[in-house]
Amino acid sequence: MGRPATTASWEYLTVPEAERHRLPQLGIEGWELVAIGGDPDQRLLYLKRPAQSLSARVTTEQRNRYYASRGLDPDDSFERDAT
Repeated sequence: MGRPATTASWEYLTVPEAERHRLPQLGIEGWELVAIGGDPDQRLLYLKRPAQSLSARVTTEQRNRYYASRGLDPDDSFERDAT
């Protein structure tokens, strides 16, 4: 038979349309625009991305705290570590 279905976990984010300039960066971070709604005078952008597992999320949070505690930018430090 086929494989059992898995349930995807998602993170959701709502951004005011006035901040749509953030979409390229949010896309890089894995966010996907799924809907636009809200009042005509206050449009909202609805985004989702796959949720990280607990172990990945904790690891990322710990790494970011480690670099921040040393006055480093976690994103820049990650680039250095990867090379």
